[in-house]
Amino acid sequence: MRESFAHVDTWVFDLDDTLYPRSVDLHGQMRDRVVTFIANHMKIDRTAAEAVHRDYYERFGSTLQAMVQLHGVSPNAFLDFVHQIDLSVLVHNEDLIGALRALPGRRIIFTNAPRGHATSALKAMGMADLFEAIASIEDSAFIGKPNLSAFSGFFEAHGVDPKTAAMFEDRPGNLLVPHELSMKTVLVVDPLFEDADRVAKPAHADLIVTDLTGFLRQLVRD
Repeated sequence: MRESFAHVDTWVFDLDDTLYPRSVDLHGQMRDRVVTFIANHMKIDRTAAEAVHRDYYERFGSTLQAMVQLHGVSPNAFLDFVHQIDLSVLVHNEDLIGALRALPGRRIIFTNAPRGHATSALKAMGMADLFEAIASIEDSAFIGKPNLSAFSGFFEAHGVDPKTAAMFEDRPGNLLVPHELSMKTVLVVDPLFEDADRVAKPAHADLIVTDLTGFLRQLVRD
């Protein structure tokens, strides 16, 4: 296993639902805030706001883009509201912290979340000093993954050669561009939600892992 990652000198990690399990359900908190924002902004009831949320996500790929383009909403105002959530559910995973620290080379966060949320979440998990940089949604003019422009800007800003980098993500669609650019791609899934042996591996994911800590340890030990 280590041999197939021997060329990697930059380790790129998504944040939410990747460095902590999906079962923590911060996503559920954020989704609730998104629906509340839509209901308040459009002055509609919650059921209607849920329908709008689904429609915008399907048509635009993110509710943020729809609210900005269709309603002139400030992206900062939207993101600040959505990320006012309870981070006390995040814990220090000392085993994962140790495995991350043992990786040879650079470690960078690349997230579609705002910088404030990323900074607070990493601090809550005891990982504030583990990453040399955080690439957040603000850095890509609020057009994030999976857009090629977001990746191109990330590579340029941080001096990353995709051919010697690995990407860890919980969303399969966000691994398509990295794979096309020759990054090693790892899909991280929560075993409480999905069985890695039964998940259909996308062609653009080199590996599927349910135990991120164990996988990273294996890379260092092999």
